[in-house]
Amino acid sequence: MRDSRPRTLVRITFANPASLVYLGLVAVAALPVVFASATADSSFAAVWILLITAPTSMVLLLPDFSHGDSALASGYFLAALAFSALLHAFLLGLMYRGLRGSPARQARTTT
Repeated sequence: MRDSRPRTLVRITFANPASLVYLGLVAVAALPVVFASATADSSFAAVWILLITAPTSMVLLLPDFSHGDSALASGYFLAALAFSALLHAFLLGLMYRGLRGSPARQARTTT
């Protein structure tokens, strides 16, 4: 039986070693952002997560929709980082799947 589309997207994004390692790096890089309010100097808290999610997050963070430290600006910042991390994990999953090949296709070609 074929998988449904949402289940396939979840499997590609989360069920391979390349995506899991990448998402682990993102989670570790997000720790300073989470605990930034506990420290006195939190100006460089988001540098590592911005570098890890760099191509997509930089494009998403180009427009400045709200000025200042509002909840809308913080929410957009965190949503852009989360979306770019999930997009990169999905693309890594596609690359891993393409390089590894589907087991069903390999079984059909060998018989």
